Amino acid sequence: MEHIYRWFVRDDTFAEEVYVKYNFRKLRVLGIGKYASKSSLASRVGFYAMEIFFLLQIGTIVWDLATVLNDIGLFGDDMCILAGLLLTVAKKWHCVLNINELTECIEQFQAYHEHYLQRGERFVRRMRRQDLQERLLQDASKLLAMVLASCLTVNALFSNGETLILRATYPFTTNTTLGYGFVFLCQAILVVYVLFSIVLIDCVGAQILSQMALLFFLQRMEFELIGADLQLPPDGTLHGDQMLRDELHNLIASHQQLLSFCDRLKRLYEPNIMAQFVSSMLIICLTAFELMFAKGDPMQMLRFGAYMLTAFYQIFVWSFFGNRVTHMASVDSRRSTGISDATIRCNWIVLDDRLKKDLRFTTMRSQKPFIIDVYWLFPLTYETFIAILSRSYSIFTLLRTMIE
Repeated sequence: MEHIYRWFVRDDTFAEEVYVKYNFRKLRVLGIGKYASKSSLASRVGFYAMEIFFLLQIGTIVWDLATVLNDIGLFGDDMCILAGLLLTVAKKWHCVLNINELTECIEQFQAYHEHYLQRGERFVRRMRRQDLQERLLQDASKLLAMVLASCLTVNALFSNGETLILRATYPFTTNTTLGYGFVFLCQAILVVYVLFSIVLIDCVGAQILSQMALLFFLQRMEFELIGADLQLPPDGTLHGDQMLRDELHNLIASHQQLLSFCDRLKRLYEPNIMAQFVSSMLIICLTAFELMFAKGDPMQMLRFGAYMLTAFYQIFVWSFFGNRVTHMASVDSRRSTGISDATIRCNWIVLDDRLKKDLRFTTMRSQKPFIIDVYWLFPLTYETFIAILSRSYSIFTLLRTMIE
């Protein structure tokens, strides 16, 4: 049992580095790294060759899209896949263009990680819980990616050379064994590459939000410890020595730095989140539309059902962690867990008036919610997740009405 637990928690690597840094390094496999431009010629050639291959495959789908404009079913099929591929391109190049800033943010997470490792077992236990959640998130994402890859390829495998994995038009015939085999291999490579890329990039993004929520929670724990070992003097002055004053002022400064750091991350990930939510709404709508046409065809229903599930999962994960950041950073009327609650619950009664005043300013600042919003248009919360599902269903209903 202990061996199984250690396999899940993987605590042999926990103390060394924050888990998001471990995943961030894996982006080098995709050619994304701070020093990618200084890598070997073979690595750079491989990176650009894969990008050209990717764009050529997208071109074949666009070509097919242009030939089926009069068939709403085939048009929707192409648009589903094209939306997912373009989302992958957008997210990958978002990382490439912002790699230096992302690297700095990951190193900052590592610095926070090392700081809280020294704060005691209570902090380490909470960090371990978050670490386990992030690992389970990655495992679930990999499992879902494998399910989707299987659903996309199984129809082509049992079609006796009549159906491709993805609808596409090529400048050569695919009716021969050689032509079909070549296209099948290219599309299989494309599917694996896309799913591997999107799982890795999305997990890094979700784990960044997860770490933001964790940092707010750990800072709340630090505020709760203020004056924890002090007693209210029966007479005389209250506690306000220089060491206690420095500790409180450092915490207040740390709170401001954390808010600034999280705001920087929020603005950095805005294009990524916007692309995700727009693409997911389109994919959910179109896959529901395709499922309506696929009645009686279990293979197609399985294919589009798995694709829809993937879109649901992506926006749910982003909404879940965005909601957690807001919940941990601010006052929640249902269950107060933010910094403001911590400053009230700490042993503030033993502090002198000057320290109480400083603490009150932090309490007032934390009353203002910290929300992961996207271009000030919508917050990253459960309500937004439900709203996107509602909009997708509305568009689907409109398309169905037009067809009928």
